[in-house]
Amino acid sequence: MAKIPLTIITGFLGSGKTTFLSEILQNNADKKLSIIVNEFGEVGLDNTILNQAIYHLQERTILLQGGCVCCNKREDLVLQLKEILNNADIEHIIIETTGLANPAPIIFSLLTDSVLQHHFFVNEILTCVDCLNVFSHLQQEEARLQIAISDKIVLTKQELFEGDFEEIINCVANHNAFVEILPKNRIDFKDILTPRETKRLIPLQRNLHQDTTYSLSISFQGLLDWSVFSIWLSMLLYKYGEKILRFKGILDTNEGYPIAINSVLHIIHPPLHLKTWDKERGSELVFIFKDIHKEDLLESFKVFAHLLQQKVVISIH
Repeated sequence: MAKIPLTIITGFLGSGKTTFLSEILQNNADKKLSIIVNEFGEVGLDNTILNQAIYHLQERTILLQGGCVCCNKREDLVLQLKEILNNADIEHIIIETTGLANPAPIIFSLLTDSVLQHHFFVNEILTCVDCLNVFSHLQQEEARLQIAISDKIVLTKQELFEGDFEEIINCVANHNAFVEILPKNRIDFKDILTPRETKRLIPLQRNLHQDTTYSLSISFQGLLDWSVFSIWLSMLLYKYGEKILRFKGILDTNEGYPIAINSVLHIIHPPLHLKTWDKERGSELVFIFKDIHKEDLLESFKVFAHLLQQKVVISIH
């Protein structure tokens, strides 16, 4: 049985998450979807028209002894996903988080439950950003974190915004220089739920005016020993914990195929073996982090490269 993709929609309070979710449902009425909503939004969702189950959850989190916030287990989500798995033929699941939510416990719950990890995978993390209130929202740590760990930013209420649109894009990019940023009116609502492998990591060149969250992109040539790399990455994430907000990588390995890997905070997703690869492209790593010197990350990688006992040509962005 193929794993069921799961899309997470997050965003700060009042950023238009529920409206965005409603539009996704309207444009994907032919798909068998289940929706999990942590809060009641401004726009009602008519599940009788779309014939979809919408579950409204009162968030219940298990605080694990000695753990950090991102390693708290979402008991409510685990139970609800198992119920969906047992009672419905579902193609895709969408989770809308609360406006103050850190999506990391959702991912932790999926990856640490023995049943869920075999039946679901996180397809994308989408964050709604309110064009009218983005600058005030980003005064809050929760809003900055939501952007930093996102795969795609959806700019909402852009039709009401009369200021400098490029300023918003630069402001958002300060917190995640490698994320895809799209106004909602440019979203392909049919494509957004397409199961996808990890995309090629291409750093976007933006005129950043302020460094609040930092990023480092490392490109290199030369085969990697997957076992050595996985040990190094695990030790790196353990050392820095929540300071490394997001990591993504596509690796040209000695396993005979490329491997895509990513993490949210220090929660590592299962590696994905890719089917195709352009050998001339080599490998790429992207780190998004805070409260760490970029030179420390780079030096750690150089030590790892030295352990490979072969020449690795490195390019830094």
